[in-house]
Order: sequence, then C-alpha cells, then structure tokens
Amino acid sequence: MIQRRPFRYPGTDEDVVRLEALLRDGLRAAGFHAADPLAVLNLACGRADETGALGKALEPMKIGFYLGIDLRPDAIAEAAARWALPDGEIGFRCGDAAATDRMRQLPAFDFIFIRHQNYWHEPAVWDRLLGNALGRLKPSGLLVCTSYFDREHELLVAALRTRGAALLANLRHAQSRPLPDAPGKSVDRHLAIFRQAQEIALHPGPAR
Repeated sequence: MIQRRPFRYPGTDEDVVRLEALLRDGLRAAGFHAADPLAVLNLACGRADETGALGKALEPMKIGFYLGIDLRPDAIAEAAARWALPDGEIGFRCGDAAATDRMRQLPAFDFIFIRHQNYWHEPAVWDRLLGNALGRLKPSGLLVCTSYFDREHELLVAALRTRGAALLANLRHAQSRPLPDAPGKSVDRHLAIFRQAQEIALHPGPAR
C-alpha cells in the first residue's frame, strides 16, 4: 500500500501507527491466517486514513483487492487521492455502507474493517450494517471493529453476539489518545474481532 499524500490533520500519523500495533495484537490473538491475495472491505471508511495501517498489520499476507465505502463524496475523493495499491486493485466508492446486501457485484471478503463504529447513534442502521457485513465474510474471514467509547463498544459486542457471531478477541487499547471533545472518548479505544456464525449464508457475488 502506497500513501501518495500526507494526512490532513496533526496527530493522524501517530494514531495510525498505534492502530497498526493494536491490529497486530488482535490478529495474533485471533490466530488469523488466510491465503493470498486478501480481499479487504473498509466500511463507513471516511477518509480511510487507516488504509496503510491495515496493509501493514496484515503482513506477511498481501492485499489483492481493497474497497472503501462511505456516504461522503469529499471523504471518498480524499481517500482515492491518497492511497494506491501497485500489486492489486483498490477503490473507494460513495455509497451506503449499510446496504452491502444490495451490492451484488461485491465478492466475499477475507477481512472487513469498521473504524470508530457509531452503534448508539443509529442502532437500526448499525444492526443492518453489521448483519450485512457478517454476510459478506468468507467462512474463515474476520470482521474487525474499533470504538471511541466504552458503552458504545459494549453495545457493538452485544449486537454481534445476538447474531451468533463468535468473538475472537476483545482488546482495550492502553495507548489510545484521549480526545478533548467528549469525556471518556479516545482514538481506537477498543478493538473487537469477530468471525461469522456458521448459520449465516453468504450473499452471492462473482468470484474474483
């Protein structure tokens, strides 16, 4: 993964370095191994600042297909201008991350990432997003989420367990950077890793 433009905001470089280390710890705890090349989906990705950290954390596995989806056209344009994948296919799409069940052209994914999920803001939307994300995983694939707040993270874990998802790792980030705009809020405060329940049927999509 090649970063072609610097990050917009001060502190982002350090945040993604810490996220990479957290992801490595989580993936090690989950015992994740998959055959190259990986298909990776980044949902509600915004500017997708974490793209490089995802690529590094997954090494020595290599990403062959990477897709980010978000509703905001300006954020998607910035992500597309920043990131390149010389040995694979990368794209950023303006769209509803909760509607992947209607995106029939999508493949099955080895790794789906949601950074700073916002479950408590719109639970019905997030229930749909999470259910669809689980349905897009390969049987051995992982759904990985981070959270800003403790209570929000608890709601996320409960929602996915209700769907029968297996919780493989649940880490509190000791180096999470506190943010001044809300008490108890910090960058990637929690990380949770899930695997698809056996009874979840994968939505059909073309082979890649």
